Amino acid sequence: MGLFAMTFDAGPYTFVGPKLREIAFPLGGIGTGCVSLDGRGGLRDWEIFNRPNKGSFLEMTFAALWCRPEGGEAQALAVRGPRVRDWFGEGKGGWDRGHGLLFKQMDGLPGFDDVEFVGTFPFARLRFKKESLPLEVELCAFNPFIPLDSRSSSFPLACLVYRVTNRTDMPVELSLAMSLMNPVGEGAPGEPDEDRAQNTRFERPSCRGLAYSNARWGDGDAYAGTACLATNWPDLSIMDAWKSEGWWDGVQRFWNLFRETGRVDDTADGPGKRMTGSVAALARLEPGESVEIPFAISWVFPYAEKYWAPAGQERATWTPHYATVWPEATDAADEFFARYDELKCRTLAFEEALFTSTMPVEVIQTVSATASILHSPTVIRLEDGTFWAWEGCSVGEGCCEGTCSHVWNYALTHAYLFPDMQRSMREADYKNNFNCGPMGEKGALIFRTQIPLGSTAELWHAASDGQLGGVVQLYRDWRLTGDEQMLRELWPSAKRALEFAWVQWDRDRDGLVDGDQHNTYDINFQGPNPLTQFFYLAALRAAEAMARHMGQNESADIYRDLHVRGSKLTEERIWNGEYFFQDFDCEGPGKTKYQHGRGCLTDQLLGQLAATVAGLGDLVDSGMVRAALSAVFKHNFKDPLGDHENLQRVYAVSDEPGLIMCSWPQGGRPEFPFVYSDEVWTGIEYQVASHLAFEGMVDESLTIVRGVRQRYDGERRNPWNEFECGSHYARAMASYGVWLALTGFRHDAVASTTTLEPRWEANGFKCFFCTPQGWGVASEPGSSPRLEFFERRSSTGA
Repeated sequence: MGLFAMTFDAGPYTFVGPKLREIAFPLGGIGTGCVSLDGRGGLRDWEIFNRPNKGSFLEMTFAALWCRPEGGEAQALAVRGPRVRDWFGEGKGGWDRGHGLLFKQMDGLPGFDDVEFVGTFPFARLRFKKESLPLEVELCAFNPFIPLDSRSSSFPLACLVYRVTNRTDMPVELSLAMSLMNPVGEGAPGEPDEDRAQNTRFERPSCRGLAYSNARWGDGDAYAGTACLATNWPDLSIMDAWKSEGWWDGVQRFWNLFRETGRVDDTADGPGKRMTGSVAALARLEPGESVEIPFAISWVFPYAEKYWAPAGQERATWTPHYATVWPEATDAADEFFARYDELKCRTLAFEEALFTSTMPVEVIQTVSATASILHSPTVIRLEDGTFWAWEGCSVGEGCCEGTCSHVWNYALTHAYLFPDMQRSMREADYKNNFNCGPMGEKGALIFRTQIPLGSTAELWHAASDGQLGGVVQLYRDWRLTGDEQMLRELWPSAKRALEFAWVQWDRDRDGLVDGDQHNTYDINFQGPNPLTQFFYLAALRAAEAMARHMGQNESADIYRDLHVRGSKLTEERIWNGEYFFQDFDCEGPGKTKYQHGRGCLTDQLLGQLAATVAGLGDLVDSGMVRAALSAVFKHNFKDPLGDHENLQRVYAVSDEPGLIMCSWPQGGRPEFPFVYSDEVWTGIEYQVASHLAFEGMVDESLTIVRGVRQRYDGERRNPWNEFECGSHYARAMASYGVWLALTGFRHDAVASTTTLEPRWEANGFKCFFCTPQGWGVASEPGSSPRLEFFERRSSTGA
């Protein structure tokens, strides 16, 4: 299985010309941070320092090619395409803004005339074009991404494999040099008192290259760490560090030597401030011959800190989980290259299973692209492996801490591809988040898991949608995994979380929500409303099933009675004949702000979707569900948005399609409707698309998905960064629901059943599937589908 031999049509996933502009493809592991590959083959956004770092560059970090045909003249050039953005200057700005491009991506050097980018996460493949060059150059960049194997999917590195082919009828000598500036301490405040960055050659059993360190920062310092530039290529020329004697002497000396000889043997004496080192792979190609040269850039920054702690509060520190597995960057590189063929082939197998599925290309692209969130700084793993995450990433810090329950409520990708991560998240919630004082004793959960784990936190609000959704998640995860131990351990907490509804959200215990209901829109709905109500009904049904399984029939009967009464009241009180609404008077001056009242809320059936995904069935009359979904699509999807007014955050503009959060087709828009009501969020677009597909409205579902892909086209927005409250926003992983709905693949480990009932028709139907027992390709729809396992596992695991 080869890196450059795709077995599917790459056309729909290919970006050229203006579509390269915004591309930044994350390369990193789960919980390790990442560096991104841009559309022309350069590296940007060095987010490897235990925090986001958008717009950052490592100067003088680039690949260069030298070649000389037998009897001909040598050529040297940077391996990157032409610039497509930021001609005035690039990066975060600062004093150099307006001073030219400087060394950000070595734009003063000759490069390639054109580039073609094929993005099929976890792989990015680039083809560089230059007619005057005797060689054809391609790049395949990736990090291992293997469902159910979180350890092998958590290497702190970016792998860049260059394939070079001699397209002439004579031998060609070549040198491919990768240069990397020492990143240790990058971004530290102030200027160093002394030059203490150090680059040293290293050799391990599987690889060799340059190791980077900096003696200025010691144990416990957030800027301390190591990095390395490694390869398993046998014939190397290495420059530990460029000499710098003033002005641009260092880069000039490097380029003079490389341009003339293709070698990088010279080196600086002693440590310095900004030490760039180079590793060049040397080869000779006969006519038509190709070579694949792999480089790995790895990093380990073992001292993470709670940099967002309020002023005057001690900053908690921890060792990221990946740094407990690989204490030094060279450790990660050594294991990676020792397992290179295995990791490469297993990751290729995942790509093969996903991208050869007979599914709509926009759905394949969406599921793969949003999975990249797991390789972004949004995700952190604490020292013991606990899964902890932001909602998204701001430029230099995480946005909205603590695996927010009402945001991660939407996400499905991690739960199906890495169920150990989902279990860790649920455990962290239930084992730590009741720790919020008297209301916690009554069952309230804080919806942001604090660091250090177990910290006492003041309860601001309990999130009604997130807390009730967690109960449904536990049921779903139990059915998916068959993990009886997990259920026994976490059921008491789920029961406690559900019954808090009787304290605050259903105080008269009639099955219909009332009271003050905080939710994902960062406001509190009042009175009966569909968002909280459907989550309540779903949680009651899930709790009934779990309670009966645990032998707690009295509790199960209570939950069932409440569900029956609540379902009836839902149909009677908040159904208007077309969709579900909020039964609360919020119209006119002076009324309670931030409600939706008679509006058609796009999220009105989110709780029903959670129940459907979990296998809990319809919570109210099925005809009402279908009608309400149709109303959401009819009233809230706009193509184009046109004259839609949005005075909030803008994620889609007038000439683009989008699904807005709420509309008022029957009038009654409040003077100040709920916050975000006019916005467009991809995570909510995906959950609606999922639900439409589950209900057989496939055309409508795909229309929404195509609209997202149209916006995230590479020219206006990065296809691998769907943003909301920050980059790489977790809610976008609701996209996996579209896959579940269209494939109709369902696995129930408790019942020992697997079914395949696709809602998308295709000749020779087949699709990627993943269960906690293994993953591969499913075909032959029915109650006993054919499952071709690419990998089987006796247990999930890190």
